[in-house]
Amino acid sequence: MRRWVSRVVLGAITPVSLFLVGWWIPYLVGAVDLVAILAPTGLVVGLIADATLLRNRLDRLYSLSVPIQAAIAAFYAVMIYGFFMGLPIPVLLVSLGWGYVAVQTAAGGSAESGQARWSAIGSAALMLAACAATAWLAFREPWIADEVRGMLGLTVTPSLATLVLATAVAGLALVATAYAIPAILIARHRRRFTGSIAAS
Repeated sequence: MRRWVSRVVLGAITPVSLFLVGWWIPYLVGAVDLVAILAPTGLVVGLIADATLLRNRLDRLYSLSVPIQAAIAAFYAVMIYGFFMGLPIPVLLVSLGWGYVAVQTAAGGSAESGQARWSAIGSAALMLAACAATAWLAFREPWIADEVRGMLGLTVTPSLATLVLATAVAGLALVATAYAIPAILIARHRRRFTGSIAAS
């Protein structure tokens, strides 16, 4: 399980990145017809790179430094955020994954303080960025109040102040949850480690 997670997390980065490069560059240069060629080519090249040049590096997730793990978490947060079209809730998957990595990176049986601290803080920061981006996109729409009324089946149109308050409360709840997930995983690991020492 531990090795499998490392290989999937690190192994997906190159193929996905090259696929997106092959997808977006033709759009940016106005050569849309090349997307069908360049995007799959990028994916295949990435998979080949994983199987050859990068093969020996795919098991190193748990030995990476905190900044590199943070960059990987940010990569997946952006991918998840984009895949779910600006919905921040699924970004909690990054919190779960980063918490798992922090536990697996444990040294001497207990999670390192740096890993423990930054997995929680970093997860909260990524969620804050996702919520801020969603709020910015939403409040740019002049008819956002009418859209909310229609989606929720409200009898009255909510005021802008109400929407701002609801957005802030929901965002803070998500940020707190993103922080709590790694913190809880690490705390459980520490309790188990302490219990195993006491039992021995």
